[in-house]
This record gives sequence, structure tokens and C-alpha cells, in this order.
Amino acid sequence: MVKLIRWLLGYVVFSFSGGFNEGFLDDCFNKKYNIRNIKTNDGALYAECLAGLYPYLRKIARNNGGRLKIIKKHGIIFILSKIKNRWGIFVGIVLGIMFINFVSGFVWNIDVTGNERLSEETLRSFLSENGFSEGTYWRSIDRPTLESLLLASFDDIAWAQINRDGTSARLEINETVKRPKTVKRSKYTNLKAKKRGVIVKATVYDGWAMINKGDAVNKGDLLISGIYTEEKGKTQFTHARGEYIAQVKEKFSLTVSRNQSRKVYLSETERKALLFFGLRIPLYIGKADKNAEVETRYNYISLNGKNLPIGLENSTVRIYKKEERTLSDKELTALSQNEIKRKLKNDYGKYEIIKKKIDTELTDSAAVSKGYVLCLEDIGKEVKIKVNKKKK
Repeated sequence: MVKLIRWLLGYVVFSFSGGFNEGFLDDCFNKKYNIRNIKTNDGALYAECLAGLYPYLRKIARNNGGRLKIIKKHGIIFILSKIKNRWGIFVGIVLGIMFINFVSGFVWNIDVTGNERLSEETLRSFLSENGFSEGTYWRSIDRPTLESLLLASFDDIAWAQINRDGTSARLEINETVKRPKTVKRSKYTNLKAKKRGVIVKATVYDGWAMINKGDAVNKGDLLISGIYTEEKGKTQFTHARGEYIAQVKEKFSLTVSRNQSRKVYLSETERKALLFFGLRIPLYIGKADKNAEVETRYNYISLNGKNLPIGLENSTVRIYKKEERTLSDKELTALSQNEIKRKLKNDYGKYEIIKKKIDTELTDSAAVSKGYVLCLEDIGKEVKIKVNKKKK
């Protein structure tokens, strides 16, 4: 604390030489002038005193036949004295303090803790939709209301609290404890075929099998029954479960037009925009053309591994035009084969394809592909049994 006061008031390191050292010190002590860190070297005396006291020591030095010399100056008054005629620096300091005070009133970063089932992206998106994101002014945030909205909107959240840590916000949540799902035994079902096919594998987990391996079935046929009637007439019900893998024949059809359009790129430009606490300030003139592809990248200032709401938006704008053209037979055939592969992957990628027969015919306007796909899939579908309880 003493050092801070001395630095604010200012102090100097000086030397006294050419005179009577003991007399100089005695006079200083008699007048109760506080000098510190007294040292002697080669007949000269070195010490420190407050800047305001130094002029009074000159008379004592002369009375003792010596002279004073300032060796070094310390303190804020000497720093300010150097720039006393440079008002721009003072204005800059004041504006800097005002700017720091202004930006400290915004949220610079949001941390999420305690989430396991809920993703951080989901929670951040919810906060943003309700007016709370990086760049939001702290005083505009109604934290109690936002915390209540989190509890009301997410069944997985048992407790939520938003805390402030300087310019960072921290969303702390506790998730509810999930109870393990159990199969309701009161739900009675049959297992029926959802497609036509030939059974190649039949596995019954619960219920009474009605179809065996090697049998052909139609859509809606009963595979496993959830109802069994004993010889004495007593009826039992259960939740029919099982796996029935069938060889299924699926029709295939695809038409690819001979007339195709493609993009021809004309130019590529780079555009930048400044991002500052939710504001987007374009650093370019003009708007993107309607026929343009825009690829945007964001670079934020990072502090301690956290992105601040200040950064730069870099966009690559590619201007193009659409060009119509008619494919040759060779080009149309190649395009048709690629589309067939894409359709097979999208429609039957989760099944095992054991055979396929697809023929393609070229016409003046298109390539028409027709045929079938033979694949293995589980065709079982659980259907609820309606049980009518007799009134007593």
C-alpha cells in the first residue's frame, strides 16, 4: 500500500555530493524530512524522497556545501507531465476506459455445463431464439424467465441456472434421471407380414408361430399369433415378437431426362464483413447476384480458448448462369447408371441385395430403367390385438 501511495504521489532517487554528508542528514532529520534508502558510494550520498519534498532539500544541500542531482524519477505525475500538452492521448485514455466499460456490459461467451443427453448446440439454439446469445446486453436479459422457459421446454432438465462471470455467461443444468423403458405386457399383439415374400429365416421370441422357414407369404398374413386357445377353451394372450427374414422382390423404375441443365461459373469474388456484438458491418459495396453461390466462413477473436463476439465474416461469392444442353446417348447412359446406383443405395442400402435385374431403354427424351431387386429384409410388423372384456 505504501508503494502504491508513493507511486501515485511520485518520488525521486537523488544524490548529494561535494559537501558534508553527516550535516545534510542531521538537518533533514531535524526538520523531519522523510528520506529513504540512504546509501553512500565514493563519498557521495544516495537516497529517495517524495517529489514534493525534493525542492526543500536544495537549501539544506547548499548550507552543507554540496549539491543535489536527480538520478531517477518514479510515479504517475512524471508520466502525465510528459504528455500534459498532448490532449489526444488524454482523450484516447478516457475513450478507452469508456469503451472497456461499455463492452463489459455485453455477453462475450456462453458456457454450458451439466448436459449429457441434451447437446450444447440444442441449448445454445434455444437461448438464441429467446434473445440470449453472444453480443446480448446483460441488462436486457431476464434470467429468471429464461430459466423457467428452459424447465418448461425440456423434459430432460430438472434444474437450470444462468450465472454471470465477468463478461461470460454460464448455463448450469441438472438433467432428470431417466427410468428404463419396460415393455407393457398388457399390450397384446400379432406379428403380421408387411410385404410379400418367401421366408428364409424365422425366429420366434414370444407367441405362437404360424409360418415357418420356406413358406411364401402375402402382405397381411399372420406370422406369429399372440392368441392361443387351449383344448379346454381357455384363451391366452401375449405380445408376439420375432424376426422373419424374407426374400422380397421389389419393382424398380427410374427415368432420367435427356435435357439437363448445369451451372457455368462466371466469376468469383471475396467479401468481408465485421462482426461486432451481434452487428454485421459490411466491408464491401453491392449485393450478391440472385444466381450466386455463397460460401461463408467465420473467424472470431479467441481469448483463453473461447470465441469472443468480435470477428470477421469471409464470404466467397461465385456468380453462375444455367446452361441447358441435350445429352448424347453415351452421356445419358453414364448419367443413368450413376442415378441407378444412387437410388439403389438410398432405397435398399439397409437391406442385403442378393440379385437385381435392371434394363435401360434410351428414347428421344429420356433414359427409362425398369426391372426388379431381390433383397433380404425383416417383413414382420406388430399389430395390436383388441381384446373385448366381457361385462360381468
